[in-house]
Amino acid sequence: MLPVSRRDPIRFAEELQNGWQLHFGSLAFRTGRGFPLTNASKNLSGEDRLEFAERGATLIEAVLFTVIALGLVIGGIVFFEQASMSARTNDSVRMMASLQSQVRALFQSQSTFGTSEVSSLLISANAVPSSMQSDTDNDGENDALVNSFGGDVVVTGATKQFTIKLTKVPVDVCTRIIPFDDLGNGVIGTGIAKISDGTDTDTDGLSASDAATFCGTNATGGIVDLTWTFDR
Repeated sequence: MLPVSRRDPIRFAEELQNGWQLHFGSLAFRTGRGFPLTNASKNLSGEDRLEFAERGATLIEAVLFTVIALGLVIGGIVFFEQASMSARTNDSVRMMASLQSQVRALFQSQSTFGTSEVSSLLISANAVPSSMQSDTDNDGENDALVNSFGGDVVVTGATKQFTIKLTKVPVDVCTRIIPFDDLGNGVIGTGIAKISDGTDTDTDGLSASDAATFCGTNATGGIVDLTWTFDR
């Protein structure tokens, strides 16, 4: 809100020179000395002085508008990034739960999971959605699995167990999806025997508070490769 004295153009111009308060909602800003009245501006008529003062007020309003708009843009970007990361985290949890279920179903009648990679078997059995499939050799046939972070998904038999490896997992996502208890129950499913980042391995459970340390210790560039080993 401009000073009440704006009704008197001469007094308003003098206040603009000496500094006045600009009210924006519940906030008040003092302009300081404001715009000096030069000899030329002092000789202006009342109407011209008002126009001169209004130009100064318009400049301040423009600066405030720019600052507020900038804050809204930055806030929007941060919110979008957080929402996007949360969505991809949820996708990873659902993907891991689905993969475990499909692998166990495919090998239900067999005594072991074998020792070979079974990603191609999952694709041929239509056990994974097309959004997870990739044609790595460009022959028109999908032959590999990918995750929502642009990394690989590799499912391999390990005799009485099987493993699922995710590459290029962001550290902040890693901390949300790896916790599990000593009974093998975790965020991404059940029957978890162990989890490894390629260097360190945990077999007796990981609490949420320990997950950040585990994920960050051997991360490179903010990403980490994770391998879960599951029991039947």
